[in-house]
Amino acid sequence: MARVLELFCLSMYNQDMEKTLVFGGAFDPVHKEHVEMCKDAMLRLGISKLVLVPTVTPPHKSAGFLSFEQRCDLLKIAFEGVNFVIDGIENVRGKDNYSALTLPILKEKYGDIVYLVGGDSLEYFDTWYHPEAIVKVCPIAVCQREGFDDIAMRAQYLKQKFGGEFILLDYVGKDVSSSEVRAKLLMGDNPDEIDEKVLCEIRKKEMFCEYKEMAEKLHSYQPDELFAHSKAVVLTAMRLNSRHNLKQDFTKVFLACFLHDNAKKRPSLDGLDVPPDAVGTPVLHQFLGAEKARRDFGITDEDVLDAIRYHTTAKADMTMLEKLVYTADSVSFDRTYEPIPQIREIAMRDFDEGFKAVLKYTYDKVSASGKPMHPLTLDAVKCYLGDYCKIDR
Repeated sequence: MARVLELFCLSMYNQDMEKTLVFGGAFDPVHKEHVEMCKDAMLRLGISKLVLVPTVTPPHKSAGFLSFEQRCDLLKIAFEGVNFVIDGIENVRGKDNYSALTLPILKEKYGDIVYLVGGDSLEYFDTWYHPEAIVKVCPIAVCQREGFDDIAMRAQYLKQKFGGEFILLDYVGKDVSSSEVRAKLLMGDNPDEIDEKVLCEIRKKEMFCEYKEMAEKLHSYQPDELFAHSKAVVLTAMRLNSRHNLKQDFTKVFLACFLHDNAKKRPSLDGLDVPPDAVGTPVLHQFLGAEKARRDFGITDEDVLDAIRYHTTAKADMTMLEKLVYTADSVSFDRTYEPIPQIREIAMRDFDEGFKAVLKYTYDKVSASGKPMHPLTLDAVKCYLGDYCKIDR
């Protein structure tokens, strides 16, 4: 039985009435957590039928994304043995696929429905298109998720603000995002988060192979430990981007993070244009990395190149992408020495505070070493930390 606080109208939820569970998402790709969430919700809510609603394929789909048809094929494999259907309403409509508009249509088609969402979705539910209309259509079942606290309090707030019925399920899902899984596949890994049969189909149909040559070339430039770090930075950035809804383009984040250290073991200038004062210093690789990413990997996106160019020093007035790459590099999952785990925890709770914590750590570390501070780092400290550099520590 689902754990439903009295506040969320337990009396309104009638398990004797036949209902259909509706679960939407990009499913790009579908992973084990998607399946487990649905199975658990169906069991706890006494629901026997599931409707999966894949999002529409973006009109200008970039590399690393599956088509609607490919995602549906993988869903059929992943949900084998579950009583489910795939509804292509969003793909048919093509635009304006807001839950407030599609759920009434699904309710008319399938009868009484329950809308399943992850606990992370509640964080931004009040920014959705007409949330007050969503809660009038059907109950919202919420699967809790690792790393997201106070979901009950958030649901209570939304209940008070919009009304409706929020059902808190006991199931606590793992903190898995499709963007992280997708990134692992693009980097040539076999993610544990994907069912073996789904993974076999992905490899058989050569999905997510767009950056295979890039990964091989990068690995040829980097020893194993550094290559593992590059991959860890990608996954850390994907987690931060997803958790804090930073809305940074997947491909830009992937490329900037994956290639950020591409020149670290290749210090030869090769006639490339880098600041003269960077030559022979620990920050050379960020400037050289941007130029070699352009020359050796064909990167032309200036946003990506700038994120590589300033990932070590930081600078004043950084874009969100630049902040994300800078922070992810400093707190990447592979860094276990103190105080990085603590700073990483701060970044996972509050991105802006995490970014500032990294900047403070960098400033303090360089200051304690007695080495000269790069002017760009000083500019960043003044821009984001004010008088921090004037405080006597």
